[in-house]
Amino acid sequence: TLSNGDRISELPDALLLQILSLIPTKDAVATSVLSKRWRFLCKMTPNLRFCYHGTEGLVRFSDNVCRCLLSHQAPVLQSLHLKMILKNDSTIDVGVLLGIAFGRHVRELELEVYSSDEPYSFPTSLYNCGTGTLETLKLGHNVLVDVPFPVCLKALRTLRLNAVSYEDAGSVVNLLSGCSSLENLEVMMYLHPDVENFTIDVPSLQCLTLIAADEEYAYFSSYVINAPSLKYLNLKGLIDEESSLLIENMPELVEAHITDVCDVIYANIHGSLTSVKRLSLDILSPLDLTKCPTDRIFNQLVYLKIHAYALYWWNLFMLMLDSSPNLQVLKLIGERFGKGDRVAYKRWSQPKYVYECLLNRLKTLVWEDYEGEVEDEREVAQYILRNARRLETATFSKTDIQPEKRLDRFKELESVVRASNSCQLVFK
Repeated sequence: TLSNGDRISELPDALLLQILSLIPTKDAVATSVLSKRWRFLCKMTPNLRFCYHGTEGLVRFSDNVCRCLLSHQAPVLQSLHLKMILKNDSTIDVGVLLGIAFGRHVRELELEVYSSDEPYSFPTSLYNCGTGTLETLKLGHNVLVDVPFPVCLKALRTLRLNAVSYEDAGSVVNLLSGCSSLENLEVMMYLHPDVENFTIDVPSLQCLTLIAADEEYAYFSSYVINAPSLKYLNLKGLIDEESSLLIENMPELVEAHITDVCDVIYANIHGSLTSVKRLSLDILSPLDLTKCPTDRIFNQLVYLKIHAYALYWWNLFMLMLDSSPNLQVLKLIGERFGKGDRVAYKRWSQPKYVYECLLNRLKTLVWEDYEGEVEDEREVAQYILRNARRLETATFSKTDIQPEKRLDRFKELESVVRASNSCQLVFK
């Protein structure tokens, strides 16, 4: 009967190939002993993933990967992921394996190497292979990017460099300059004493994520970004005030997330973000308004998120409200400095005039982790409620607060005479 039969064999080849792509390739290959059909399916699996954990012979692992790649019969290899945890003095010629993958027209290649020895150098000859099919390249951890000459990866659209090493600054330039169709770039910095200037000059780039390591490992002294087609920017971890960041050209930018960035870095890039519609800011140290251009207008900005973590966070708050006349949604993330830090600091001063966005545009206010114990925090909240004429909802939330104190905070806010008669006040 059907209930006792081989139900999985009743499935179409296309669905079985999807299933085989979701399990480790080692397990997928094991199904080839079942029948000729399964043997055929194993050779047509579009996604291959091989992991070496040092528990088996490295030569045997390499031979198995090589055999699987050579027997692959699909017109295109959709993806190949090689992850290797190498012990001391372990060597493997990954170049041969990757060369076979390029011969199989691989579209996505991910290489992760974990080793305590010298970094593994990605074969320079492969930077000019797969020029017509390789669309995604992901290099991770103990991989050395050594590119002594311009490359040709004209089909590459996504590049991820996750904690890799670089031979020199020229290697970065040579690699990126050869990616004429690159749209997505993700770079995580880590231990690069040989690269003082990291330059990203990619005219086709649309999405950029730049994550710097902890301050202990931050060696780059300067970053340069020239991406005239960029629409999405994510910067995180640029905390060294001795470093510099220069953004030369981003007129198409729509969304930006600036996280764990020092005030010096932000002041330098503030004027380059004026085209954004959505902006999230998490500045670690107090913003010195004398060093930040105040004549920049964010006419397109409709959504603003500010992490109120540093002392005097309202400097950034007032700067952005003053320069964002069309702002509709404002989200604030509550302060996290201790009570001891609240004793001796300059108080918030209410602006001498009401910002245009409060008078004409702001519709939604969300304040997460609103504590209300600091007078400045209460005054900022009340200032918004008293002056936002078109405000529709004002939501305040605090998870770790006693019910009695929550009620007191709500009554305090509810007693404020709101500029908008239709404003709904919510305290979660």
